[in-house]
Amino acid sequence: MGLGTVPPDQKKAEEPIQTDSSAAIALQTHDENGDQPKGTFPEEPGRTTRIWSSLWVKIGIFILSFGIFLILWEILATLTNNSLILSAPVPVFQALIRLLQNNIPRAAEGLQSPSTAIIQTIEIIFLGFGLSALVGIPIGILEGRWSFAEDIIDPWINATYSIPIVALIPTLYFAIGGSFLAFVFIAFLLSVFSIIVNTQNGVKYTVGSLADVGRSFRSSEMQFITKIVLPSSLADIITGLRIGLGRAILGAILAQVLLSGNGLGGMMTTFQDLYDTPYTMATILIIAVLGIALLQLPKLFENRFIAWRPSDQNSGDAAK
Repeated sequence: MGLGTVPPDQKKAEEPIQTDSSAAIALQTHDENGDQPKGTFPEEPGRTTRIWSSLWVKIGIFILSFGIFLILWEILATLTNNSLILSAPVPVFQALIRLLQNNIPRAAEGLQSPSTAIIQTIEIIFLGFGLSALVGIPIGILEGRWSFAEDIIDPWINATYSIPIVALIPTLYFAIGGSFLAFVFIAFLLSVFSIIVNTQNGVKYTVGSLADVGRSFRSSEMQFITKIVLPSSLADIITGLRIGLGRAILGAILAQVLLSGNGLGGMMTTFQDLYDTPYTMATILIIAVLGIALLQLPKLFENRFIAWRPSDQNSGDAAK
């Protein structure tokens, strides 16, 4: 090796090492041929496969649990041996198919068609729930953010929340009648308090470090609420919305049962009066499926807006 010649090992050591940042830049700019949009990273391999496999696992678990439910139902109906008390699955599903085809038993002629009853019930649920969200979330923020507002409002909320709503329905009937507005108001009353309480707790117990950051940057009250408090308490607010939506469904059915013979609640009561257990249980199945479907809406909202928050399970996996 001649004098002044750099050894190969030393030359290799002097070559610049590509850091993570330079690798990222190269990854963003190497696609000049149009193979991949510039400035984007390639999709994680196998991600789509994992999503589909997870979906199929959930479907499989649902089918398995539903099959176990049907088996237990059949066994219980056989042990009861009284179709007036508990009908077997087959007659109930036959009645369900007839209802979905808008076929009403002759004994219940004049009853509202099932499709109309379902639409009316959904309208009551959404109007009552929407009104409770519009009222409950601001009141919850007000109580959680300012203690003097909590001292004024909280006793009245606790007093109203502890009153059985069934006891108020006759009074409401004489005050506003058995109209569509009465149904919406009952659904509102049953759902609004859950939204208020959960929103209040989420706002009240905003993480202290986040509050300190807002104070350090001298944010205004509106900025503090919109940029710190609401994002931090969004999970609690959505939990309140889920509970409130479930109670709005209960309120809509309860109002229909006690105030009129319309809607799914009135249909269920009519079949009960006729001692038609299969049609009664078929109506209950429609209400259950409707509840399951509607309660997925807050979940979609949660996955869309707070997907950035790691779950406890993910945090535990990361810790391992």
